[in-house]
Amino acid sequence: MDARPLIVSIHDVAPSTLAEVRWLLDRLDAIGARPRVLKVIPDEAGRGDLRHQPELAALLRAEAATGSEIVLHGLTHRRRGRLLGPWPDRLRGRLFAAGAAEFLALDPAAMAERVERGQAILAATGLTARGFCAPGWLAAPGLAGVLRRHGFRHLLWRTSIEDLERRRRLRAPSGGYMGSGPAQEQLEAIGSALAAAAARGSPRRIFLHPQGAPSSSRCRAALRSVEAALADARPSTYLEFLDASA
Repeated sequence: MDARPLIVSIHDVAPSTLAEVRWLLDRLDAIGARPRVLKVIPDEAGRGDLRHQPELAALLRAEAATGSEIVLHGLTHRRRGRLLGPWPDRLRGRLFAAGAAEFLALDPAAMAERVERGQAILAATGLTARGFCAPGWLAAPGLAGVLRRHGFRHLLWRTSIEDLERRRRLRAPSGGYMGSGPAQEQLEAIGSALAAAAARGSPRRIFLHPQGAPSSSRCRAALRSVEAALADARPSTYLEFLDASA
C-alpha cells in the first residue's frame, strides 16, 4: 500500500522572515522532509516586493527546481478596510488574524486585482504558483471563482483543500506552529493534536510559521511531529496529492 502523503508547509515566506525560513528549511532537510510547500507573500507590506529581493527570489527558485511547491499567500498579508463575509469568519479575523486577514476585507474585484499583481511579481522572478492560501485561511465570498478564472488549481483552507479544477473539496485538517503568543500556541497545540487524529484517511498537513521559530519550543515540537510522521508517510506537495487522488 502506498504511503500516506505528508504535506509540510512554511507560511509567511517574505523578506522579513528570510533568516527564519532558512533555519526551517535546514531543519526539514535534516529529517528528509522534501519536497515541501512555501507560502510566499509577494509584496510584503513595508518591505517591498519580491522583484527587489534577489536573495529570497534565488532561494525560492532553488526550492522550486528541486520539487517544492510555491503557493501564493495573499499579496501584502495586511488587511485594509472592514471585514466582510459571514460573522464567524469576521470573529475569527478579529480574534486571531489581527491585521493579517487581507482577503477577508476584499470584494471579488479587489481580490482579482491583488491576485493578478501577485502572479505578475512571481512571474517576474521566474516563479509560478497554482495554489493559493489566503492569510489566516480567511477570505470573503467569491475567492474560489476569482482563482479559477486566473488559472489556479487549488485553494487551501485550515481544514480542507479545495480542488478548483475538479470542483471538489477534500477534508484535510492541519496543525502546527503558529509563530504567535503563548496563549494561542497552547490552543494550537490542542488543535494540532485534534487535527492529527482527524486526519486519518486524508493527507497529513503540518504548517510552520517562521516568526520566532529558532527559539520556540512549540516549533521544535512541530518539527518532531514532522519527523515522526515521516516514519509511515511520504513528503508531498498539494499538486502531487491532487494529481494522485484524481
